[in-house]
Parts: sequence; C-alpha cells; structure tokens
Amino acid sequence: MKTATAAFALVLGLALPVLAQETAIEIKKDLLPKVKKAQADGKDLGEAGTEYKAGDEALKQGLQDEALQHFKKAKQLWPADTK
Repeated sequence: MKTATAAFALVLGLALPVLAQETAIEIKKDLLPKVKKAQADGKDLGEAGTEYKAGDEALKQGLQDEALQHFKKAKQLWPADTK
C-alpha cells in the first residue's frame, strides 16, 4: 500500500505543474474579449496589441510555443486603462 501511495504522489507531483500551465488558446480566450472591447472603445493597445496579433498569427500557423510567448507578453504589457 505504501508503494502505491508513493507512486501516486510521485505521478501527481509530476502532473500538477503541467496541468497548471496556461496554453496559448486559454490566454487568447482570456484576452479576446478585452481586445474586442478596446477596439470598440477606440483604444490603442500599443505593444500589447502587436504581441496579441503576433500570437494570433503564430497560433494560425500551428506554432503553439511561439504563440504562448506572444500572448503572455501581451498579457504583461496590457494597458491598465483597458482592463
């Protein structure tokens, strides 16, 4: 029983960090309504908008890791007045 419990704890310990990571699609789903609202309000997203577009293009090309980096950067650079 101890071996099974230890094995389960090991598997869970390895799986949780992977499950906790956001994917490019998840971040895009989070940012998309904000992009639409900012566009409707006529607000300039600056570098955040540029990174969002680059992430969207990378996602369309199937470049998941590259898209993820662009979306993360867009999220970091997001203007405070459009949140």
